[in-house]
Amino acid sequence: MTAFSAPQELHDLAFRYALAVDTRDPAMLASIFTRDGVVRGFGENPIEFCGAEGLSRMVAQVDASFDQTMHNVFNQTFERADDGVVTGLTTCIASHILKGEDCKLLDFAMRYHNRYAQEAGCWKFAERRLEVVWVETRPVQKFAAAMMASDLREFR
Repeated sequence: MTAFSAPQELHDLAFRYALAVDTRDPAMLASIFTRDGVVRGFGENPIEFCGAEGLSRMVAQVDASFDQTMHNVFNQTFERADDGVVTGLTTCIASHILKGEDCKLLDFAMRYHNRYAQEAGCWKFAERRLEVVWVETRPVQKFAAAMMASDLREFR
């Protein structure tokens, strides 16, 4: 494997993935994967969502489990093998507001192990393997307009 100076299109896939999950848009999510693209777990993570139907099911599970999500994409690296296969690693903190009255935040520190392919002239995910490195839960507050008072008293 050698380092690969990836086109912006490859970087954008991770951002579009985050947006699609956070806005619960299964069509957008499917559009950035190859026809048989898949999200799988890495290590002990047992998840697997294949093709447009599986990705739609993934979005539905996110929607059923969380009030809101915010995926924050950080580092991205890319490599190209001698046979031309492009892979990469994306780090992310995915924040999830758990459903319920006590308003708890669940953060996943994650690494996505990606394999890319070109389909119809566009770069897409062929596979994303999701490695959860650690999780953190803590209480949070939902935003209210009153919090933005000029003295910011709601934050003290």
